[in-house]
Amino acid sequence: MASGETLLRIGGGMQELARGLGELGDLLETKAVGPRARFQAELVFEELVTNVFRHGHQDDEPHMIDVAVCIDDDDIVMVVSDDGRPFNPLERTDPVLPRSLAEAQVGGLGIMLVRKAAREVSYARTGGRNHLTVVISRDGA
Repeated sequence: MASGETLLRIGGGMQELARGLGELGDLLETKAVGPRARFQAELVFEELVTNVFRHGHQDDEPHMIDVAVCIDDDDIVMVVSDDGRPFNPLERTDPVLPRSLAEAQVGGLGIMLVRKAAREVSYARTGGRNHLTVVISRDGA
């Protein structure tokens, strides 16, 4: 773990999501992250952790998701690491948005939202784990 980095470990499934979001919120508050960047960081965290728990594993075994968070003067960097099946979300194309609320379906927009919230996103598969790095500007731009 790099200096200044905080590791959030999320295990046990979706019920752990709220605890992880709370820990992330405390960290963002401690580092005086503004409301727009905070919203983006929490959105990215929630979408990525939720996707891993819902789609990353094909068994009922407990799995851990590690989210390393580093906050400096310019950026919030999150590295989400999991042992789920290989999945590079950057290879997925953005969905076609519905023309009306009546045509809208639940789900399917998370990866697009992550890309829009982030200044930079990269993916690697190493050591049997997915590693998705998301960089969010502290100024919320």
